[in-house]
Formats: sequence, structure tokens, C-alpha cells
Amino acid sequence: MHSMQAFMEKKFIPVATKISNNKWVQSISRGTMSLMGVIVVGAIFSLLGSIGIPAYQTFLKNTGLANLLSYVPAVTINAIGLYMVFLIAYQAAHVFGHEDLAVNIGIVSLVSFLALIPLKSTQEKGAMQAINYLNVDYIGSRGAFTAIITAMLVVSIYLYIIKKNWTIKMPEGVPPQVINAFTDVIPAFVILTIFSLIRWAFSLTSYISATDFIYKMLQKPIEALTGSLPAFIILILIAQLLWFFGIHGSFTILPILMPIWISYINPNMAAYHAGKVIPHMFNIEMYNMLTIGGSGATLGFVIVMFIFAKSQQYKKMARLVIVPGFFNINEPLIFGLPIIMNPILFIPFVFTPIIILILGYILMKIGLVGVPIGLFLPASTPIVFSGILQGSWSYAIWQVVAVLISCVTYYPFFKIMDAKALEEEKAGAEKLEQVEN
Repeated sequence: MHSMQAFMEKKFIPVATKISNNKWVQSISRGTMSLMGVIVVGAIFSLLGSIGIPAYQTFLKNTGLANLLSYVPAVTINAIGLYMVFLIAYQAAHVFGHEDLAVNIGIVSLVSFLALIPLKSTQEKGAMQAINYLNVDYIGSRGAFTAIITAMLVVSIYLYIIKKNWTIKMPEGVPPQVINAFTDVIPAFVILTIFSLIRWAFSLTSYISATDFIYKMLQKPIEALTGSLPAFIILILIAQLLWFFGIHGSFTILPILMPIWISYINPNMAAYHAGKVIPHMFNIEMYNMLTIGGSGATLGFVIVMFIFAKSQQYKKMARLVIVPGFFNINEPLIFGLPIIMNPILFIPFVFTPIIILILGYILMKIGLVGVPIGLFLPASTPIVFSGILQGSWSYAIWQVVAVLISCVTYYPFFKIMDAKALEEEKAGAEKLEQVEN
């Protein structure tokens, strides 16, 4: 344990800290997390339109509600790239200390993103000119990485121009909103010129567009790299080790995975609607499955403590953490018990999520448990309810089984801690009795 601690403190934790403190990582993380409301609302409408009861589907068609329920996902989940590029740029402006320009930068990023998208044309009979319209295939999850790269480029160029003071100057007394509007002119002109040239350059290649190039050369390979069981196990191990040594493991790996998971939503939802196998198993819900009760899958630990604790120390702790645990909040447990740097809890804390992952993967592969869709739900969503929203009663039941597995893995280690605490309390009580006598 001492040698591992020395290695983590010297080699691993400094790198993880730099990653989590990186301003671009923070911007992407905050931007993607801001999408939660849009994604949840779109998912609810989508699920309501996908309930596989024939009478219910007939009712939706006859009343026209089917169109309503399909429209909301089309303008939320299916257009996620549009919201990503704005929100990441908006959050980046805040992170880099330019809150006053956040909306301006967000809008320029959005327009730049649209400038990269090829237009479709149709020639109606008798019309003088062709009608051009936006190819919506590029504004959804296919454009997730393009949205990130666009936001980063726009923010960098925009802030560079502001730093060099290459802006239109207005006389004193002009309202701030007018000043901001004219401040935007030169950066917007330069940035949109650059992105128009990028669009033109890619139109001369076999990729046709920058979005196609980024999707094929970057997004697809990263999806393939992170979409396997060994890769997912490694990521979870990294997160758990960081947590154990006092670094927020989720904040380190989630900003890297969030854009990938967002790109999974459209194909997963399409497969769910069609009654087909979910193509991307290792999505955000697979991660949430391993954090039932919080990082380390500690809901089982909390339940074991609440039922079996004999020492006063852990009885009081159990009463404190039992309710937050059901809503996947375990910071009081990690920092208050503590789990951090607790050698007795190292094995269950690090490896319980891995056990749940491997067993869940096997059950999903053989068809006993449904693969979760991978919807972005609030982290505090309780089990069973979140399982149903992820499209499967069998997955909701598996969440309960995962908690029972957590109870079993944590139980022997907790009994060691509780017995030790009970001995210390008895020794303390005897010493106090001797003093009183």
C-alpha cells in the first residue's frame, strides 16, 4: 500500500490533477453537462412514443400524438451538436475570464459550426432556382466532435483578437450592449472567413466536409477505442484509484467520455425505436451502473452499515449517509468515514464496480438483461426509476441485484472495521469508568 501510494502521488495524481484543472477540459465538461435538460426532455418524449403496446401505438397514431412525441426528440436529441457548440464556447468564455463576451462567442461558434455543414439542394418542378436546405444529419451526434473542435477554435481566435485589441472602438457614453455588438464585428468576420475557407477546402476532397473528416478520422476511432470491455475496465480502475487517493476520479475521466457518450444517443435511440440491439453498450448508463450510491458502488456498503453496525461510530454514520446514498451522493462517506486512504476498504471500493461491470456485461451479452439506452439522466436519479427510463425492466431489476452484490463485497470488510471500532469504544468506556471510580 505504501509503495502504491508513493507511485500514485509521484506519477499518477499530478497528471490527473493537470487534466482535471485544464481549462479546456473544464469548458467541455461544463458545456456537455449543461445539455442535461435538453437531453432528458427529448428522451422522455422519445420513450413515451416508443412504448411497445399495440393499443397505445394505435391511440397515438389516431390522435396525432405520435407526431408531437417525435417532434420534440427531433429538435433536442437529434440536434445536439448545435447546443453543444454554443454551450461549450459559452462556458469556455467564463472559464477564460471573459464572461461579458460569453454570448457573443457562443453565437459566433454556432454560426461557424453551421458554416461547415454541407447544404442539400432540391429543384422543384417549375421553380426558377433550386431550394437549399440544411443537412440535419450533421447537427446531431455525428457532429459532436466537430462541435467541440469548432468551439475551441472559435474561442481561441476570438480571445486572441480581443487580446490584440483588434476591435472597433466606440466613443464614450455608448451603452455597453452597443459596444459589445461592435466588439463582435471584427472577430466574427475573421472567424467566419476562416471557417468558410475550411468548408471550401474540404469540399475539394473526398471527405466533402470537415464534419465528415472529423467523424471518420477522429470520432469513430475514439468510439471504437473506448467501446470495449477492457478499455472500460481500465477507465473505471483509473477513476476508482484516483478517488481512493483523494482526487475526484469522475471529473478526470468524464470530460473525455462525455462527447463520446453524447454521440451514442442518436444511434442507440434509433435502435431502441426499431426494436433492435442497442449498438453502443458502453455508454453513460453503464458508468452510472457502477456508481450506484456514488463512486465505488457504495449503496450496498451504506445498507450493510445501516443494518449490521454494532459500534456507535458507524451507527451514527449510517444514519447520516443512508438517504443521500439512495440518491447516489456519497461524498460524506468518502470524505467523512473516510474511504479515502482507508486500507481496509481499498479492495471493495476499487473492485466492486469492476465485478458489477463484468457480471452485467455477461448478462447483457446473453440477453438476460437489457442494454441501457444511455440517456443522460440527473446523477441523483434513484435506481429502478432510472432503469425504467433507460428502456428496460430487466435492467431496473439488475440495478437492484448490483446493490446486493455491493452488499456482499463490502460486508466482510465493514465487519473488520466495525469490530475494531467496537473494541475501541469498549476500551474507551472501560478507561472512563476507571477514571470515574
